[in-house]
Amino acid sequence: MNIRLLLFACLFLFDSFAASAQKIAFISDAHIQNIEDYPELIRSMEAQVQSTRLFNENYFALLAALNDVAQRNISLVVLPGDLTDNGQFINQEKINQILTDYTKRYGMKFFVTTGNHDPALPFGMEQAGHDFLKADGSRNTLTNRCAGYEQEMACYSRFGFYPQPEYLYWESPFTSYVYENYAYDTAKREGGFENRHYVLCDSLTATDASYLVEPVEGIWLLAIDAGVYLPKTVKNGKLIYQGSSVGYNNVLRHKPFLLSWVRKVASEARRLNKTLITFSHYPLVDFNDGASEQMGKAWGNTKFDFPRVPTEEVGQAFLEAGIRFHIAGHMHVNDTGVLEGRDGSHLYNVQVPSIATYIPAYKIVTAESRQEFAVETVVLDSVPGFDRCFSLYQKEHEADLLRGKTPIWNAEALKSANYQTFCDVQFRDLVRTRFIPKDFPSIVKDSIAVMSGEQLLAYVSGEPSEAKTAAGWNGYDLIVDLCRLRYADRLALRDIPSERLAAYARLFDAVRTSDMSSEVVTRLREIAEIFEHFLHGEPCVNFRIDLEADSITECE
Repeated sequence: MNIRLLLFACLFLFDSFAASAQKIAFISDAHIQNIEDYPELIRSMEAQVQSTRLFNENYFALLAALNDVAQRNISLVVLPGDLTDNGQFINQEKINQILTDYTKRYGMKFFVTTGNHDPALPFGMEQAGHDFLKADGSRNTLTNRCAGYEQEMACYSRFGFYPQPEYLYWESPFTSYVYENYAYDTAKREGGFENRHYVLCDSLTATDASYLVEPVEGIWLLAIDAGVYLPKTVKNGKLIYQGSSVGYNNVLRHKPFLLSWVRKVASEARRLNKTLITFSHYPLVDFNDGASEQMGKAWGNTKFDFPRVPTEEVGQAFLEAGIRFHIAGHMHVNDTGVLEGRDGSHLYNVQVPSIATYIPAYKIVTAESRQEFAVETVVLDSVPGFDRCFSLYQKEHEADLLRGKTPIWNAEALKSANYQTFCDVQFRDLVRTRFIPKDFPSIVKDSIAVMSGEQLLAYVSGEPSEAKTAAGWNGYDLIVDLCRLRYADRLALRDIPSERLAAYARLFDAVRTSDMSSEVVTRLREIAEIFEHFLHGEPCVNFRIDLEADSITECE
């Protein structure tokens, strides 16, 4: 074959390959409240600025994300858990209505999995909230019924939890058939709720909602239910359960059958030449850019979601079972974690940000081949209706002042020009009202956060003449930017001026070389080390993962 024919053949194969590339949208942690039909469910700004997610605006953010997906003509959409705030029936039914509507209008196919907020407990619960807003800005108390596994799986039955006639293939850890003899009627019978149980401990049974589905030719979506709800105590003759927020860390001991099933699925995907994309609500790999150990030592192993960091044993087990590419939510962070296996291979864990916090975004995964994936991060800045509740928040602000209470949130939020800005203002309040007082050592709140940049640099370097280069920022800005980077990684650089990063670098250099014996210097040294981890993590915005080459590369 001459060079011209070879080039033509390569171009033909590339065009055919590109044409068959499958795009899948991943939208995580919506946490919606149905404020459209039930405005009494609107919660206070006071509650929002102390929470790691919004409660009200995310309803409109979900619609904006789905509309964006529709405009891109993407038909496969994965929702990796926490669709509602705690599985409330009225919110769950709204999600069902929304997904059904987009299915009919745009031909979308949705695939959901369980999160630690849906279900919040395995058999449901009643939840009382004390921060719902009345029309005059005062607070109201409401109680909502929340779904357990059975009700959630029934509500979302058409969205992956159970086999559907249009699926090319579907199985669960409890089905007995193989790919070659698949039949919908058999899958429907074996995949029923009554067959989705396992022994949790002693004789206590629990439900697992994991499934494998082939929605289009060649694409296998593996949904792993990594939630484990352990019994905690008995109250009034009723067994009380713990939540499932630690995710995979309880799986190896309490759900060992999952690992065997995953190993079989990965083997079958290779045999049948299927593109395997695994997702769960929970991360499989460290989501702190390798800083978790330093964070635990510096701030304690109960701070900053430390118990949610998956152990290396968990990641190694699933990597050895054949999982190389895994997508998760739960942490509300934008991140890519890479775990090196004992054989030198790697597990790539992509964290999908929440659309209900800083920076709100979703991801698009393009399966370009069985081994190659392109990942794009789409920021939600344009969200029609995001300011729907602003007039009520203003009433809340006025009501608090009238009763002699100083609002803890910044009224600047009500001037936000877009949804992303609103999320940033809320996040800055979150850092001030929650992270600094609860997760950092007290000296950060009492000293570092209240010092100007000039004062910090002068204190550490002992050279006041150079302190002018640190003008324009203070210690609170430093902590906010640290938290921004933890949550949004490189997306946060749009909100951190380059000159401020340069000033931080000078401060960190001074801290590293300082011989002062001071807690302020010690804590700044910890902050510097962790800041650098967050600043120089793996590609996490637009990037490519090649499992055959075992590489991850950033895209322009």
